[in-house]
Amino acid sequence: MSISQSPTPLGLVLVLLLLCLAAQHCHSAEIATMPTITHPCAYADTVNITDGLRLKDGSYSYAGVVVPPNLMAEYSFKVIDGVEYRAPKHLRGCVCLLKPCISFCCARGLVFDAKGWNCTAPHQERQITHVELTYGNRTVDQVRINDRFVVRTELGCRNKFVDKKHETFWQWDLFENGSLLRDSRLWSTDEYCFSPLQHKAEEWELTPLSCERFQTGYRVWIYAICSIIAILINIFILSLLGSVRDARKSHYGQVIIYYLLALIVGYALLVYLALKNPMKLSHAACRNIGLLAYFCIMLSFVFLAICSFDFLQKFRLKPCKNWLRRLFYFLAVVLVVGLRFLVSFAQDSSLPKHYKPGIGEDYCWFDVRLWGILIYYYAPIILLLTFSVVCCLKAYFSIYELPADTQYILGTQLRIVKTHFYAFCAYLVGVSAVWLREIVVYIMARVREHFFIIDFWSGICILGLAIAGFILLLGKNMHVKTWWAINVESSQTDLSVINARVYNFNEKGDLKSSDSPYQPTVTSL
Repeated sequence: MSISQSPTPLGLVLVLLLLCLAAQHCHSAEIATMPTITHPCAYADTVNITDGLRLKDGSYSYAGVVVPPNLMAEYSFKVIDGVEYRAPKHLRGCVCLLKPCISFCCARGLVFDAKGWNCTAPHQERQITHVELTYGNRTVDQVRINDRFVVRTELGCRNKFVDKKHETFWQWDLFENGSLLRDSRLWSTDEYCFSPLQHKAEEWELTPLSCERFQTGYRVWIYAICSIIAILINIFILSLLGSVRDARKSHYGQVIIYYLLALIVGYALLVYLALKNPMKLSHAACRNIGLLAYFCIMLSFVFLAICSFDFLQKFRLKPCKNWLRRLFYFLAVVLVVGLRFLVSFAQDSSLPKHYKPGIGEDYCWFDVRLWGILIYYYAPIILLLTFSVVCCLKAYFSIYELPADTQYILGTQLRIVKTHFYAFCAYLVGVSAVWLREIVVYIMARVREHFFIIDFWSGICILGLAIAGFILLLGKNMHVKTWWAINVESSQTDLSVINARVYNFNEKGDLKSSDSPYQPTVTSL
């Protein structure tokens, strides 16, 4: 048996199309993080100077800073949370290279409302003109904001972290270059924004709100609840398959057990990440949990591919020795380990941000705002699923090439192998449909620039696949059905026969024997 079969043309075509689509949208990905020929500085160092005063020499005066022409450029995009989005053309200048900048969450006269999560006008106008500045020698001084910084309101992030109950939220240090130190982490000028917040009764303070990469709400809970139910169903399937000796010893049962084990661990880690605020995890823990979840999920698809190829080999009457089969299992694990380190290498490399997976950066899982999830996650899944489907199609046509009087193939009844094969194919169709939907939804969201970090429909689909697995992988497993018939159904039949022999009831359901230890209050079975 050899799994060195060449990749299927259909899978390669799909992957190439998706990668070309990603490449078309990534041509300007480096602009957000570094200067280029057409853009003289990083986006985080720029300010929209369209409303500035244009001077005779072509320079612009903005907030008391004169921006020369060589530090200006037209931009057709905006950057929010470190990710590019399309925007009307506008003029931006590298003001922050000439004078430090800080960001305010709301325009002048407005404050950030933590309840409504928007900018609102306060009942009483709050004029805050000074801020505490920490110098390099750790001395602190109250300085006038406009004297030391250029104030901008267009950067920052969509989700702000507000935790007024804990005293550490009010403890921070603002440095001369505009960077902010809080909770032992240094935040750059585009990772936080200032807003007046009420600290105590009638006491307002200018407070930085750092970016929060954590989604809450009904979408998260629907996803988590559906995924947890799916995990419990898969655990039940795994337990029953593992407890039935014939199912556990069969090649088909072994691969399905490995598949379910990898799937359960992967989904459990994703649910944990969905419910855990990454701000409360260390960078190493956040990254390693995400990479472990990636390893487990990719390994599950590899086992699906192995199972499909195993059916093809069986129907072609090509036996495989056990040691060779175990070797392929080991190579499959090594392959996924290599893929995991490739993702880690890509994340640490100098690739443009859009080509990175994003694991351990803003999120502990793939950043759906980037094209990296398409390259490192969806593309391998497409290849593995395409390989599995093609193997199943070839196996299906190989059935009709068997001799008409065939009853056993490689020591197993043909009827049992065909039942398992048809059930597996039905399950594989469901898996392919769910993940095709995932990819289409991702591409549509990426093109529209309207992202849901967690799509609750994904949780519903995961639950649907678990139910399908219960019906097809467990309910249609002939070894489990035989075990159930012998150990459960027959024991129930024997128990009813014993009860009928020991106890003799009259027509009303009362015991006839007067010397019975049971009283005639028992009226029915």
